[in-house]
Amino acid sequence: MLKKSILTLGALALAAGVRAQSINYVTEIVTTYRGLWQSANAGTVSSVTNNIQPDSSHYLLAFSANGKRYSTGVSDKRLTDKGITFTAGEYRALPVSALSAEPTSLTKIGLGQLYDKVDNGASNPPPVRDLARYLSDGPNGLDLGTGVANIPAGLLTFTAGKVQQAAINDGVPDILVTQFADPAGSSDVYSFLDADGVVVGKAVTVTYGSSFPIVGRWLADFYEGSQNPMTLASSFTKTPRDLRLWTADFSDFGVVPADYNRIAKFQIKLSGSSDVAFVAYNSRALTVLPVELTSFRGRAHADGQVQLTWRTASERNAEAFVVEASSDGETFAPVGRVAAAGTVSTSTDYSFWHRPAAASLLYYRLHQLDFDGRSAYSPVVIMAPDKASATQVFPNPFVDQLACTFPRGTTGQAELLSVTGKALHHRHFTTDELRTGACTLDKLPTLPAGLYLLRITVDGRTTLRKVQRGEQAVAK
Repeated sequence: MLKKSILTLGALALAAGVRAQSINYVTEIVTTYRGLWQSANAGTVSSVTNNIQPDSSHYLLAFSANGKRYSTGVSDKRLTDKGITFTAGEYRALPVSALSAEPTSLTKIGLGQLYDKVDNGASNPPPVRDLARYLSDGPNGLDLGTGVANIPAGLLTFTAGKVQQAAINDGVPDILVTQFADPAGSSDVYSFLDADGVVVGKAVTVTYGSSFPIVGRWLADFYEGSQNPMTLASSFTKTPRDLRLWTADFSDFGVVPADYNRIAKFQIKLSGSSDVAFVAYNSRALTVLPVELTSFRGRAHADGQVQLTWRTASERNAEAFVVEASSDGETFAPVGRVAAAGTVSTSTDYSFWHRPAAASLLYYRLHQLDFDGRSAYSPVVIMAPDKASATQVFPNPFVDQLACTFPRGTTGQAELLSVTGKALHHRHFTTDELRTGACTLDKLPTLPAGLYLLRITVDGRTTLRKVQRGEQAVAK
């Protein structure tokens, strides 16, 4: 028997109002199948009232939990045209960041049996073998007709983002998870993590036992996920499977308002029997960058140019990166654009060169654009472009003093700055120093260990150098 489970939505309580497992059961779903398909009457938890079983891709339009029906934003107009009332919402699939284990012989890709328009048979050519793709495909990533069954035991990690504080404990579901086959009594552990992998709040364990309500049934073909190309599993062709969903609020995970900017990931500790179509989030409550940015760096070159490099671990529906620069860290303007990879589950490297108009402190950020109009910003990189290769600063890191060499001139000065541009130390060069092109900066203020900038100006020509004050200075 294929052991699977589908849409894990942060669900609500049973009809009796009793909460279980810190989650809420979804009691009804509405999808796009044959124009519009309604699984059950809102409020029921154990009976399936629609005998029609979807057999191809169909996208989640709405779901009911805790006595309310919420739209997902896929097509509110379709719901309205059919006379279905709802509370407007916007839900999207979380982008897959990593799967810790390789598919096994038990791992299956579940597709609506007419997904390929072949009745009761295999696709030719076979479906693409891409597990992450089937966990985030369709409008808003909410295709209930595709998914991965028996995901190997281990960790399934999704990219998350900053929480809107007002959304915590507001009664509106924040997480929507899916199980689309046979749960077989398995248990999975769900949690929010920070950037270092530390649990934010608390983990929630969900057991998919016989008491977990069914909201609908569908017909699926299951392909061997461990094979490439994939072959159709003969024992699981045109087979009916159950749909189960649940939802949860941030507060069900112990997330409090002070945690709003700590969350970076959502993770499932898998039992090995999990069957996931997607894990969705309330995009009005959680900001998720369509790409998982793993690095963003800058390097100043002696010819005055700045090379910016960045890497993504995955991308979903990503259109482009707009590179923006600022002289004050507050007002940014575009300086270039780089096309994104679109939708990929592997790492991608990017590079962009910029020649600043003047040698000064510069701030850079990426404005990531999505094809559906969404956008997000990267962290800021601070750069000090080099204009005079003859300028050298040592030692670096420094403790009590700095020595520097520079092009000789008639007038000049040195300034020690914080990385935000605040002046910390300043003095003019003497005639002898300007004649020899060398000086020593002592009598520096007491400063904590960290990164600073040294700005040297000779005859109107400015050079910025990054300098590090070492830990030894703090000990003194």
